[in-house]
Amino acid sequence: MSRQATAAAAARQPDQAVETEIARTVATMAVETRSARMRQELATLERAMRPRHDAPVGRDLTEVLAPVTEGS
Repeated sequence: MSRQATAAAAARQPDQAVETEIARTVATMAVETRSARMRQELATLERAMRPRHDAPVGRDLTEVLAPVTEGS
């Protein structure tokens, strides 16, 4: 799912990555399972979204990823 969100960001459809709850679902799973692989995929998504970090969707993603990045 994280890869799907990253693909949406790369395809210049960043809203799809956050608004469809893909990123939120993966972030929740990453926290619950402490999965290093999921955290890595979310880091890739975060990098793909950097050009949009000041846009509402970028701020939404930062909020969604906060629980994951807090422990890093």
